[in-house]
Amino acid sequence: LGASAAFRPGTRAARVFLERNPYVAWEAQRQAFAHPAFTGVVHPHLPHWESPADDGTPRDDATDAADAHHPPEPTSASRSWLPRVARLGPMEARALPSTHVQTVSASWCRDLDDARAFMRVAADAGATALLCVTGDVSRHAHDLDALALLRAARALRDAGEIDSDVRLACAANPCAEASTAGAAEGSQKRKKKSASARLEEKLEAGAETVITQPSVVPALARVWRQEIHASGLVNDVEHIAGIAIPTSKRAAERWMRLVFGASYDDVYDGLNAHARASVPETKPTDETVLTLRREDILEQLNEWDSMQRFASHELTPDETKQTFMKRWIEERAELAAAEALTCVFFPANGAHVMPVTPLGYASATAVAD
Repeated sequence: LGASAAFRPGTRAARVFLERNPYVAWEAQRQAFAHPAFTGVVHPHLPHWESPADDGTPRDDATDAADAHHPPEPTSASRSWLPRVARLGPMEARALPSTHVQTVSASWCRDLDDARAFMRVAADAGATALLCVTGDVSRHAHDLDALALLRAARALRDAGEIDSDVRLACAANPCAEASTAGAAEGSQKRKKKSASARLEEKLEAGAETVITQPSVVPALARVWRQEIHASGLVNDVEHIAGIAIPTSKRAAERWMRLVFGASYDDVYDGLNAHARASVPETKPTDETVLTLRREDILEQLNEWDSMQRFASHELTPDETKQTFMKRWIEERAELAAAEALTCVFFPANGAHVMPVTPLGYASATAVAD
């Protein structure tokens, strides 16, 4: 079963969401959103500025969020504060699917009152679901997290302040949350909650759907799905699997950094040290979480290197190289979707496709075809 077949309406996995990137030109995304395979749009919770930052740094999809210099955060009185679903242009609104998932990030909210106001506006603007996430390191002095947002959203819905049909969703990070699996001893496991415990907390707080980060390291994502399956939570939650479409090795590394967070720097330093040593890889004697991650990440990045070497040295002319690389990128996305949608353990009910570049949106359209 191919991923594209699973994407088509009428099949089990008809719920396929496409992320709307506010930092990529709308014209680069329009064709993808026009494809009938995509039944919903996910709006990230990001302030929107019409011009570059105060220091002249352009806001585009290539800007690393960790290095970006943002102007002052917009206040609740400004249009930029509004949820993305509440500030769609007329042409954009007509072109997008009817299902709108609005992300609510605790890191962007000043306090719980600010978060509640954001949720009310999103629901009033037609959001079908609220995706409550903790987000990056908070910009404000509070301890808001996804659990607090879910409880607040459920209270608003129970009180009739947002429509009763608005669905509540949470996020999960399979590769990072499965990182305790395979650790030598229980020291790591004692410090971190299990993947199933994390998800169960979010379900108890009000989540009905879980939308995952992409499975950048398939082996770790399989461990996560097996744990959720064994916990019995599979019958309590709708599972939407994240599908990334990196279009270069650099983009793949960027996704890994987003998925693994600060710990990826340790992994990356280890990979660089290994490369500088120029010695054959040996089996580690200390099977720590970091070592296991490093092996899996190295395998993924080596595949990109092998593809790029083959395209550079074996294929001519340039048009043939570009066609080969484009198809290789799309095939990886198809395989990731097919595994998530058809696996035995905790199969996904749908997919959340996350392109981050114009080429990624073009590939998303090809995969949908």
